[in-house]
Amino acid sequence: MKKSGNILIVDDNRGVLTALQLLLKPYFEQITTLSSPVTLPSVLREAKWQVVLLDMNFTSGINTGNEGLYWLHEIKKQYPALPVVLFTAYADIDLAVRGIKEGAADFIVKP
Repeated sequence: MKKSGNILIVDDNRGVLTALQLLLKPYFEQITTLSSPVTLPSVLREAKWQVVLLDMNFTSGINTGNEGLYWLHEIKKQYPALPVVLFTAYADIDLAVRGIKEGAADFIVKP
């Protein structure tokens, strides 16, 4: 399979970032990872991204998904056509439905 495109992955767990880089390496020419969404706005301006894989929780002990939904809104304000895939280990059906309704392209539960 020929590699093409790029992906931006945002997750606070470095182990998850490393695993995703290894898993996605055969499919993407460029894989960029961020361990915090703080620099997300500036990184989004650096390239024309094909997809963003966005974790939903970044603060230890908080598992509501609200942080991911906030960043989803921020991305969609500036880049409405950019597909954003939400992923989390703390998922429920209501959160998945809310994420899709608010603009996510897909919702994945981490193993």
